[in-house]
Amino acid sequence: MMNAAQSMELFVAINLLAVGLSHFLQPRIWVDFFVLLHSKSNVGNIVNALIALGMGSIILAFHLIWQWPKVLITIYAIYQILKGFAYLMKPSLGVASIGRITMEKANRFKWTGLIMSVFALSIFYDLLQVTPFK
Repeated sequence: MMNAAQSMELFVAINLLAVGLSHFLQPRIWVDFFVLLHSKSNVGNIVNALIALGMGSIILAFHLIWQWPKVLITIYAIYQILKGFAYLMKPSLGVASIGRITMEKANRFKWTGLIMSVFALSIFYDLLQVTPFK
């Protein structure tokens, strides 16, 4: 049976792989998503901020680990929390951030997706090394 931290690692791996692969394989849908958010101005910013804040806080609540390489998950969670908090406290930051996304920059999503997918696969690999999975 997995402990809470391992369960959170599985949660992160599943989410990062799904979102990462979609970034890599379907970058234009992400551009469409952020263009839609930007068109909604502050409301779009709130949606974006709450997604980041929600994901980050859920992860951090169950995964406050400072040992390498698992600390990368904790750092990812803290980054998401800080991003969500900053966008809620200073909406112009979030609106400006989502406003920089254009169809011409769609290929940047591919690189982000590749990094997210590799990170997810490394988490899956690490989880497979845990005794309950053998």
